[in-house]
Amino acid sequence: MNAEEKNLWQLFKKHLPIGCDHQRIETGSTGRGIPDVNLCYHSKELWVELKIVKGLQIDLQPEQVSWHHRRIRAGGTTWILARDKFDGPRKGKGDFLYLWHGSKVVQAKEHGITDDSYFKKWPTNKNWPSVIQTIFHGVMQ
Repeated sequence: MNAEEKNLWQLFKKHLPIGCDHQRIETGSTGRGIPDVNLCYHSKELWVELKIVKGLQIDLQPEQVSWHHRRIRAGGTTWILARDKFDGPRKGKGDFLYLWHGSKVVQAKEHGITDDSYFKKWPTNKNWPSVIQTIFHGVMQ
């Protein structure tokens, strides 16, 4: 996890509900493709891949795409949570969160944030309850 992803993890962790068991996963080369975070809350276990938007894209490796596909096929719940923090000529200034259900991992990789039919979007400093509710209740499936 790079420094920007670590910052996203700290922000995400700060907003997790009380009683949520969370574990950041650092597999290195031993478990390629496994998401960054495992969560369990009220009998719901899920995985979250943390990413930083670069340009308009999400850098998902082939192993990560495969992992999400396998887990979804097996009945698991996975998500990709990306942060787009920018200040420049591209779009002005902003800080947004994007969330894809794991079943949309290919769309996240191929379209990034250019096709909003596949993700939900929130300002980073607002609506954390909505982000957390979506993750734990599967609103986007």
